[in-house]
Amino acid sequence: MSDNAIYRYKMLIIGLLLSCGGYCTAQSDFDLSQRHFNEALYNPAATGNTFTTSVFMHGRVQWVGLEGAPTTEAISFDSYLNSFNSAVGLSVTGDQIGFTNTYVARVSYAYYIPVFAQSLLSFGISASLLNRNQDASGALVDDLTDRELYFANISESKPDFDFGIEIKGPVKIGAAIRHLGPKIASPYFKEYSMNIWSYASAKLNMLNITVEPAASHVYRDHYNRFEAGAFFYFKKSKITASYNDKYWVGGLWRFHGQFAALAGISLTPHLRLGYSFDYAVRELARISEFGTHEIFISWHLNRSVPKDVDCPAYRDFSSKARKKRRFLKEIDSRFKF
Repeated sequence: MSDNAIYRYKMLIIGLLLSCGGYCTAQSDFDLSQRHFNEALYNPAATGNTFTTSVFMHGRVQWVGLEGAPTTEAISFDSYLNSFNSAVGLSVTGDQIGFTNTYVARVSYAYYIPVFAQSLLSFGISASLLNRNQDASGALVDDLTDRELYFANISESKPDFDFGIEIKGPVKIGAAIRHLGPKIASPYFKEYSMNIWSYASAKLNMLNITVEPAASHVYRDHYNRFEAGAFFYFKKSKITASYNDKYWVGGLWRFHGQFAALAGISLTPHLRLGYSFDYAVRELARISEFGTHEIFISWHLNRSVPKDVDCPAYRDFSSKARKKRRFLKEIDSRFKF
């Protein structure tokens, strides 16, 4: 088989995978296996939910060995503003597949409210600018009338908006309505239709191990995608319980037929490093035997506990005040780095 035929075959496989009703329906939203550690990329209500000034960096190489397969880079910054019970964030992402590149610049805002026992409720909104550019001048194709390749070079942009809500405590539940921006008459943004992303997780402490089962769901255009898994966090000792004394392993199963194994470590009280390996078990396994690799690095500084910690109303010894102090102490320790 000639090089031209091999190239056309690989690009055809990618196109079929991206148009099928399985995993790839959400590919337009750069699927990250380690988004559990940086949910603000998908839900603006999660902005600042570590109560630190944080920087996250993600790098993902998908379907290694398949020419033109997706690669994703993301860098984000967010900071909790203690005086305003709010958080602000900024992120820039790049997603490349074949000869198409998509870049997203996003600003986000979240507002936090203490609710129930040991929980915080947040609302968030984000505004984005999406840019998609394509250079098909080097593509080897038989049908030059294909509308997706008719313009050898294109570059188009559109505004976009997301809205989200999250409650975080012993149980974390969140949801975001994504791509609320105006539709434009272009086939190059047809994947960016409105979708709903939801997730839930809970932490169960057992001696020096914390188990966190997690699940997520994406709904778009009558299509549902489910994901479930668990994370195991290990402390250095049974006494210390802060995040900086933990390393973790975990696994995720995507119901379209893909497994992800994750591992990470807190290198310092402020710096964390994570790695994941994804492997497909259905059609894609035949052409991508080396799987998908992803790394992330996060840096956390200037931790700020919720504003109510220093409120004099919580310094008396009534039953209600004791419960409130326990809540604040729990919030303070849960998000410590």
